[in-house]
Formats: sequence, structure tokens, C-alpha cells
Amino acid sequence: MNVKEFPDPNRRGLDAGISSQIADLRAKPMVLRNNRLFCWFTMSASFFTLFLAGCMVILVLSDVFPLSAITAAKGVSAVMWAFSSLYAGLACPWLWYTGRTLASNEVKLDSRGVDFNLGTKKNPQKLFLAWDQVAAIKQMRVGNVQQFSIVATDGSEAKFSSYTFFRPRRVALLIADRTGQSIQKG
Repeated sequence: MNVKEFPDPNRRGLDAGISSQIADLRAKPMVLRNNRLFCWFTMSASFFTLFLAGCMVILVLSDVFPLSAITAAKGVSAVMWAFSSLYAGLACPWLWYTGRTLASNEVKLDSRGVDFNLGTKKNPQKLFLAWDQVAAIKQMRVGNVQQFSIVATDGSEAKFSSYTFFRPRRVALLIADRTGQSIQKG
């Protein structure tokens, strides 16, 4: 071991409450994005649901026609397939939009702070927080969704959930490591 491996406590940029480990983490820039393969899978699932909706329409037509052979059971079956087709058809644009949104979300961590880009190309939602501006990192669970919010000292906040990132806890933990704070459960 040589002297260069030990952290220098007199390095510039180290504030009173910042350890050398946190400063070293901040010095390594990192860009967090969703996995492109998972985003593509989510978007391709919209085509699959469109295909399912079309198949269900064919099942509705097979139950209804010929009209002379329709019974109460076939009528109930046709109504159930029609509702299933409607819901599968409504899932198609939602999955497409979710996949495109997931593909455009990113968080940049560098020596200056954290830079959020959580919107789409048409509707960007950007926020930059310097490391000393991060007041709290909060976690809340609503149903089956983990929601995190990074609260700034001026009251602004960046919110993200499992609908924003596939692994939102990882993003929050990386920010917490670089600020020296813990995640507060709320």
C-alpha cells in the first residue's frame, strides 16, 4: 500500500459533514436509465394485447352468428368476450405510452448533484438538485407501487415510482449514498 491510496482529508470540495467515501462516490458520474430490452418488451406487449383484442372480437362474432342459433349462454359468452376485447384494446395504448415513457426517463448523478429527466420528449420534466440542496429522501408504498420523492431545501421535489423506473429503490439508494442520508419511510 502506498500513500496515494489513503484519502486526503484536505481535498477541495469536502464540506464539514461529507466523508471522503461520499466525496469519492460523488466524483464518479453515473447515468441511470431503464433497461432498453424491458422497455422494448413493454412496448411490444401493446402489439400482443392488440392481437388478443382482435382474437376476442372473432370469438364474439362466433358466439353471435348465426343469429338463429343464439342462446342465453352464447349471449352471456359474447358479452364477456366483448368486455375482454375492450379492456385488451384499452391496454394497448397504455402499454405503448408506458414503454415510451420508461425509455426516456433518466437520472444523472455527478459531482455537482442529481439531474432528473422524468418526462417525455414532448413534455420534459427536468429538475436539478445540488447535493447540498437535498433535504430528504422519502419512500411511500401505495398499493403495489413504491413511490420515492427527493425533497429539496427550497420545497421542490422529484417524484418517481415503479412506473417511472423498473427499480426505483436502487435509484433512491444511490442518491441516499451520495447525500449521506437514509431513506425515510412515510
